[in-house]
Amino acid sequence: MKKKIFGTILAAALVVAQAVTVFAAGSKVAEASPAGDSAGKYEFAAITADSFQDLDESAPEVKTLIDEINAGTESIQAIAEQAPELADVLSDKEMLTPIFDLQPIDGGIKTEDGKYIVTMSVPTLTEEMTDVLLLHYSTVRSLWETITPSDVDYANKEITAEFEDLSPVAVIAKMSGSAAADSQVGTAPKTGVVSDWMGWLGAAVVLGAVSVTAVRKSRQ
Repeated sequence: MKKKIFGTILAAALVVAQAVTVFAAGSKVAEASPAGDSAGKYEFAAITADSFQDLDESAPEVKTLIDEINAGTESIQAIAEQAPELADVLSDKEMLTPIFDLQPIDGGIKTEDGKYIVTMSVPTLTEEMTDVLLLHYSTVRSLWETITPSDVDYANKEITAEFEDLSPVAVIAKMSGSAAADSQVGTAPKTGVVSDWMGWLGAAVVLGAVSVTAVRKSRQ
Protein backbone atom coordinates (compact mmCIF):
# COMPACT_ATOMS: atom_id res chain seq x y z
CA MET A 1 0.00 0.00 0.00
CA LYS A 2 2.87 2.37 0.88
CA LYS A 3 4.33 1.83 -2.61
CA LYS A 4 1.00 2.81 -4.18
CA ILE A 5 0.83 5.95 -2.04
CA PHE A 6 4.39 6.91 -3.00
CA GLY A 7 3.65 6.24 -6.66
CA THR A 8 0.56 8.45 -6.56
CA ILE A 9 2.47 11.31 -4.91
CA LEU A 10 5.31 11.02 -7.42
CA ALA A 11 2.87 11.13 -10.35
CA ALA A 12 1.21 14.24 -8.93
CA ALA A 13 4.60 15.91 -8.50
CA LEU A 14 5.47 15.22 -12.13
CA VAL A 15 2.20 16.74 -13.32
CA VAL A 16 2.82 19.91 -11.31
CA ALA A 17 6.42 20.11 -12.53
CA GLN A 18 5.16 19.95 -16.12
CA ALA A 19 2.74 22.78 -15.38
CA VAL A 20 5.56 24.95 -14.01
CA THR A 21 7.59 24.20 -17.14
CA VAL A 22 4.69 25.44 -19.27
CA PHE A 23 4.74 28.74 -17.37
CA ALA A 24 8.46 29.08 -18.11
CA ALA A 25 7.89 28.39 -21.80
CA GLY A 26 5.87 31.62 -22.06
CA SER A 27 8.92 33.75 -21.36
CA LYS A 28 9.30 37.13 -23.06
CA VAL A 29 13.08 36.79 -22.88
CA ALA A 30 15.06 34.45 -25.10
CA GLU A 31 18.59 34.02 -26.28
CA ALA A 32 19.53 35.88 -29.47
CA SER A 33 21.69 34.26 -32.15
CA PRO A 34 23.54 35.38 -35.30
CA ALA A 35 21.35 35.42 -38.41
CA GLY A 36 21.74 36.03 -42.12
CA ASP A 37 25.22 37.14 -43.15
CA SER A 38 26.21 37.34 -39.48
CA ALA A 39 25.98 33.58 -39.02
CA GLY A 40 29.52 32.30 -38.60
CA LYS A 41 30.82 35.88 -38.31
CA TYR A 42 29.81 36.56 -34.72
CA GLU A 43 29.65 34.64 -31.48
CA PHE A 44 26.89 35.23 -28.92
CA ALA A 45 27.77 33.91 -25.48
CA ALA A 46 26.22 34.05 -22.04
CA ILE A 47 27.88 36.28 -19.48
CA THR A 48 29.01 34.08 -16.61
CA ALA A 49 30.71 34.64 -13.28
CA ASP A 50 34.05 34.19 -15.02
CA SER A 51 33.25 36.43 -17.99
CA PHE A 52 34.70 39.90 -18.38
CA GLN A 53 37.36 39.68 -15.71
CA ASP A 54 38.86 42.90 -17.09
CA LEU A 55 35.50 44.65 -16.64
CA ASP A 56 35.27 43.24 -13.13
CA GLU A 57 38.56 44.93 -12.36
CA SER A 58 38.07 48.21 -14.24
CA ALA A 59 34.35 48.78 -13.50
CA PRO A 60 33.14 46.26 -10.90
CA GLU A 61 29.89 48.17 -10.37
CA VAL A 62 29.01 47.68 -14.06
CA LYS A 63 29.82 43.96 -13.98
CA THR A 64 27.80 43.55 -10.78
CA LEU A 65 24.80 45.34 -12.29
CA ILE A 66 24.94 43.20 -15.45
CA ASP A 67 24.99 40.05 -13.30
CA GLU A 68 22.06 41.31 -11.21
CA ILE A 69 19.99 42.19 -14.28
CA ASN A 70 20.61 38.80 -15.84
CA ALA A 71 19.79 37.09 -12.55
CA GLY A 72 16.48 38.96 -12.38
CA THR A 73 17.25 40.75 -9.11
CA GLU A 74 17.57 44.15 -10.76
CA SER A 75 15.85 45.90 -13.68
CA ILE A 76 17.39 47.67 -16.66
CA GLN A 77 16.05 50.94 -15.26
CA ALA A 78 18.81 50.67 -12.62
CA ILE A 79 21.31 51.43 -15.39
CA ALA A 80 20.15 55.05 -15.18
CA GLU A 81 22.06 55.30 -11.89
CA GLN A 82 25.27 54.74 -13.89
CA ALA A 83 24.04 56.56 -17.01
CA PRO A 84 21.50 59.27 -16.05
CA GLU A 85 21.20 60.35 -19.69
CA LEU A 86 19.47 57.02 -20.44
CA ALA A 87 16.80 57.37 -17.74
CA ASP A 88 14.04 58.52 -20.08
CA VAL A 89 14.72 56.03 -22.86
CA LEU A 90 14.90 53.10 -20.42
CA SER A 91 11.87 54.11 -18.36
CA ASP A 92 9.33 52.28 -20.55
CA LYS A 93 11.50 49.45 -21.91
CA GLU A 94 11.59 45.73 -21.23
CA MET A 95 14.23 43.15 -22.11
CA LEU A 96 13.75 40.80 -25.06
CA THR A 97 17.09 39.08 -24.44
CA PRO A 98 19.47 38.79 -21.51
CA ILE A 99 22.62 40.91 -21.63
CA PHE A 100 25.03 38.75 -23.63
CA ASP A 101 28.59 38.87 -24.90
CA LEU A 102 28.81 39.72 -28.61
CA GLN A 103 32.19 39.03 -30.22
CA PRO A 104 33.37 38.96 -33.89
CA ILE A 105 34.76 35.89 -35.61
CA ASP A 106 37.56 36.62 -38.10
CA GLY A 107 36.87 40.34 -37.79
CA GLY A 108 33.10 40.08 -38.23
CA ILE A 109 31.43 42.21 -40.91
CA LYS A 110 32.29 45.90 -41.10
CA THR A 111 31.09 49.00 -42.88
CA GLU A 112 33.49 51.22 -44.82
CA ASP A 113 33.94 53.40 -41.75
CA GLY A 114 34.86 50.43 -39.57
CA LYS A 115 31.60 49.79 -37.72
CA TYR A 116 30.43 46.23 -37.08
CA ILE A 117 27.23 45.18 -38.87
CA VAL A 118 25.34 42.56 -36.89
CA THR A 119 22.11 40.78 -37.78
CA MET A 120 20.57 38.75 -34.98
CA SER A 121 17.60 36.48 -34.57
CA VAL A 122 15.34 37.43 -31.65
CA PRO A 123 12.67 34.70 -31.20
CA THR A 124 10.41 36.78 -28.93
CA LEU A 125 10.19 39.78 -31.29
CA THR A 126 6.61 40.71 -32.28
CA GLU A 127 4.96 43.76 -33.84
CA GLU A 128 3.59 44.68 -30.41
CA MET A 129 7.15 45.47 -29.36
CA THR A 130 7.95 48.97 -30.56
CA ASP A 131 10.90 51.36 -30.21
CA VAL A 132 13.29 48.39 -30.41
CA LEU A 133 16.82 49.29 -29.28
CA LEU A 134 20.13 47.63 -28.52
CA LEU A 135 21.31 48.30 -24.99
CA HIS A 136 25.11 48.24 -25.04
CA TYR A 137 27.94 48.74 -22.59
CA SER A 138 31.16 49.73 -24.34
CA THR A 139 34.15 48.33 -22.51
CA VAL A 140 36.30 50.33 -24.93
CA ARG A 141 34.70 53.72 -24.19
CA SER A 142 33.48 52.85 -20.66
CA LEU A 143 29.88 53.91 -21.16
CA TRP A 144 26.31 52.66 -21.49
CA GLU A 145 24.49 53.55 -24.69
CA THR A 146 21.45 52.60 -26.75
CA ILE A 147 21.70 51.88 -30.48
CA THR A 148 18.82 52.24 -32.91
CA PRO A 149 18.74 49.27 -35.32
CA SER A 150 19.09 49.96 -39.03
CA ASP A 151 16.42 47.32 -39.65
CA VAL A 152 13.78 45.53 -37.56
CA ASP A 153 12.29 42.59 -39.48
CA TYR A 154 9.23 41.47 -37.53
CA ALA A 155 8.28 38.81 -40.07
CA ASN A 156 11.60 36.97 -39.71
CA LYS A 157 12.19 38.10 -36.11
CA GLU A 158 15.55 39.62 -36.98
CA ILE A 159 17.30 42.85 -36.05
CA THR A 160 20.25 44.49 -37.82
CA ALA A 161 22.39 47.15 -36.16
CA GLU A 162 25.78 48.81 -36.41
CA PHE A 163 28.20 48.91 -33.45
CA GLU A 164 31.27 51.05 -32.95
CA ASP A 165 32.68 48.31 -30.73
CA LEU A 166 31.39 45.02 -29.39
CA SER A 167 30.84 44.09 -25.79
CA PRO A 168 27.80 43.36 -23.52
CA VAL A 169 24.54 43.77 -25.48
CA ALA A 170 20.81 43.24 -24.89
CA VAL A 171 17.73 43.81 -27.04
CA ILE A 172 15.10 46.00 -25.38
CA ALA A 173 11.77 47.40 -26.52
CA LYS A 174 8.59 49.11 -25.45
CA MET A 175 5.74 46.65 -24.94
CA SER A 176 2.23 47.42 -26.15
CA GLY A 177 -1.04 45.53 -26.41
CA SER A 178 -1.01 41.98 -25.08
CA ALA A 179 2.79 42.04 -24.86
CA ALA A 180 2.53 44.76 -22.22
CA ALA A 181 -0.18 42.86 -20.38
CA ASP A 182 1.95 39.72 -20.30
CA SER A 183 5.16 41.45 -19.21
CA GLN A 184 6.15 41.90 -15.57
CA VAL A 185 6.88 45.55 -15.00
CA GLY A 186 9.88 46.23 -12.79
CA THR A 187 11.64 42.88 -13.09
CA ALA A 188 14.35 41.83 -15.46
CA PRO A 189 14.94 39.63 -17.16
CA LYS A 190 11.52 38.10 -17.71
CA THR A 191 12.32 34.46 -17.32
CA GLY A 192 8.74 33.26 -17.20
CA VAL A 193 9.29 31.91 -13.70
CA VAL A 194 7.36 34.73 -12.05
CA SER A 195 4.73 32.13 -11.48
CA ASP A 196 7.31 29.79 -9.94
CA TRP A 197 6.18 30.41 -6.38
CA MET A 198 2.60 29.85 -7.49
CA GLY A 199 3.66 26.60 -9.12
CA TRP A 200 5.34 25.37 -5.95
CA LEU A 201 2.37 26.46 -3.87
CA GLY A 202 0.16 24.50 -6.23
CA ALA A 203 2.49 21.54 -5.89
CA ALA A 204 2.21 21.65 -2.11
CA VAL A 205 -1.59 21.80 -2.28
CA VAL A 206 -1.80 18.95 -4.78
CA LEU A 207 0.65 16.75 -2.89
CA GLY A 208 -1.11 17.45 0.38
CA ALA A 209 -4.49 16.54 -1.06
CA VAL A 210 -3.13 13.38 -2.65
CA SER A 211 -1.42 12.35 0.59
CA VAL A 212 -4.59 12.82 2.66
CA THR A 213 -6.65 10.87 0.14
CA ALA A 214 -4.11 8.08 0.00
CA VAL A 215 -3.92 7.79 3.80
CA ARG A 216 -7.70 7.64 4.07
CA LYS A 217 -7.85 4.87 1.48
CA SER A 218 -5.13 2.91 3.27
CA ARG A 219 -7.08 3.11 6.56
CA GLN A 220 -10.24 1.91 4.84
